[in-house]
Amino acid sequence: MKDSWGGAVILALLLGCTGGSSSDGSSSSGADVPRGSAREPQACSPLEGVTQPITIDKVVGAGRHADGTIYVLDEGRPDYRAFVSEGSVLQRKKVAGSGSAPDWVSVSVTDANGPFALKVEGASGVPTRMAVFRGEPKGKTFEIGAEGDVLELVDASTYASLAVRNIPGTVNVEYDTSTSDGRRIVVTRPEVDWSYEDFRVFFGTPERMVERPVRSVSRGSSTHITFDVDGVGHDAVFGSSLSPNLTSTLTVNGQRADLVDETARGVGLTYFCF
Repeated sequence: MKDSWGGAVILALLLGCTGGSSSDGSSSSGADVPRGSAREPQACSPLEGVTQPITIDKVVGAGRHADGTIYVLDEGRPDYRAFVSEGSVLQRKKVAGSGSAPDWVSVSVTDANGPFALKVEGASGVPTRMAVFRGEPKGKTFEIGAEGDVLELVDASTYASLAVRNIPGTVNVEYDTSTSDGRRIVVTRPEVDWSYEDFRVFFGTPERMVERPVRSVSRGSSTHITFDVDGVGHDAVFGSSLSPNLTSTLTVNGQRADLVDETARGVGLTYFCF
């Protein structure tokens, strides 16, 4: 991702829908309705990903291998996106990392058929050379002409007849923790094409995990998420690989309590979404 784990960035998310609240800010639809929601939460399956339709956006470079395979590198948001022709389909592949300079862009790609890297050289947004390295380069990128296979540059008409297919939708469970009284906090996001606005928080008992409106998310060496439960702010801090010894905590009305990491990763719970 071009910008995924930078310094602490606080984003006001305000995910709740408008309406459904009384003048004092409390929910008017019952104690278990997320603040700002006009609907009762409905049973749902938030861990099941949905494959989204996709189109080619801003092409960095497109090239054809000697064996006929077409590679397209696209400057999507927030990640670069790599596509490979497979029969009548232009299949998107998962970009694991990227690097760039004023005159080149390089990405590493994970694929069930084996990893590969793409590199495009150019000037003023116009590609001049493109190559593929099938396998894993020794460094963060590779030298076109000396490593990998040089591709024949092609324009959009070469692959216009191919159906563009996205990566299958997958949901990542960022955190699954529990309080001392058995309640759980599960935080999810899409595996690809995500930003902090895509974080979803579910809080409750295992039998009733209700989605809660997220107020803000910030991330540095830990992740700080604030969310509402029946109009009351809940302040959660989660550790990360950068702070493995940090104990996750939940603060409500000034009272802080430790959270325990669960190994179930959100599985086996009953969810309700608004």
